[in-house]
Amino acid sequence: MATVGARLESDGTLLTAGTDIEDDGFDEVTITTHRMTPTSILADEFDEVTLAGGAPSGGSILFNGTQYLSLTGSTDYGFSTNPFTIEGWFYSTSTAYQRLWSFSNGDNVEMMGTHVYYWNGTAILDSGANVIGAYQWKHIALVKSVTLGVNSGNPVATIYVNGVAVITDNSPFNSGTSSRPLSIGGEGAIDVTGQDSITGADGFFIGNITNFRIVKGIAVYTRNFSTPISPFNATQDSGAHASAIPATYTKLLLKAVDSENLLTDSSQYAKSVTNQGVATFSALSPLSTTYNGKMKQQKSGKLLVANEFDEETGI
Repeated sequence: MATVGARLESDGTLLTAGTDIEDDGFDEVTITTHRMTPTSILADEFDEVTLAGGAPSGGSILFNGTQYLSLTGSTDYGFSTNPFTIEGWFYSTSTAYQRLWSFSNGDNVEMMGTHVYYWNGTAILDSGANVIGAYQWKHIALVKSVTLGVNSGNPVATIYVNGVAVITDNSPFNSGTSSRPLSIGGEGAIDVTGQDSITGADGFFIGNITNFRIVKGIAVYTRNFSTPISPFNATQDSGAHASAIPATYTKLLLKAVDSENLLTDSSQYAKSVTNQGVATFSALSPLSTTYNGKMKQQKSGKLLVANEFDEETGI
C-alpha cells in the first residue's frame, strides 16, 4: 500500500499525516493521522460539473426582458391551505425588478437588486440583501408546509434560495381551489390583484430559467437542504431533507431538454405552454447527470464524497 499525503473518508473528513503540513506522509495501513477543519471556502458552491470533463444535461429557456411563458387557468394551481412546492433554477443577467413567476392573486416570487420578494396576496415580504444577484445560477423554491407541535395545522410559506430559508411567512396566501392562470418569467397578461408593476416592463425576466416544477400536495422541503445537481423528474425518492414525489403530485415540469422540447411539460399532465414573445433555447444549465469527479463541496463547506474516495483508484 502506497504512502500518500492525505485521504478523504466517506463522511467528507480529510485525513492527513502528523501534526503539520511538512510531515512526510499518510499511512493507509496504520491510519496515523490528524483531522483538518476548513477555515475558509474558496467559492460559494463548488460543483464538479463545472470542471473540465463534466457535461451539462439539457439546457434552459432564455428570456430577453420582453418575453414570458403563459399557461391557461388550472385548478392544479389552486392550492388552498394544502402543502405545495414551486421551484426552479434561475440565472438573471440583470438586477432590475423581475417576476420569476406570477399568478393572478398571490404565491408570486420576484427579485430586484440582490433581494428576493414573496407576494402573499396582501403584502410583499423581503428576504433582505445579498441573497441573489446577476450572473449566478440560483435554485429558488416556494414551499408551503403545515407546522407540527403546538401550532399543528397552521400553514407556513418559506422561500429557499440555494437551499437556505430566506423568507418565512406564518400567514401565507390561500389561493382557494379555483382555477388560476400562470406566467413564468414575468407578469405577462396577468393583472396581479393588489400589486402594481414597479416598472413599465411588467417585471419581465432577463436571463435563463430551467427545471421549473410545481408539486401540489407535498412540501418537498421543510428545512434547509442541499441543492440538486441533477435535472428534476416528475417523481423522486426521498432524500436528505427532501420528500418523495409520486408522479401524480407533479403538476408541471419544464426541463428545457433541447430546442425541440423547449416548452414540453414532462409531467404526466402534458400541459400546453404558450411562448409569448418567442423565448429561445440556451445550452446554459447548472445541472448534469455526468460528473467527472466523486466530490462536491457545498456552500456550507461540507465536502460530499461518493462512498469512499481512494486517491489511487479514484473510487
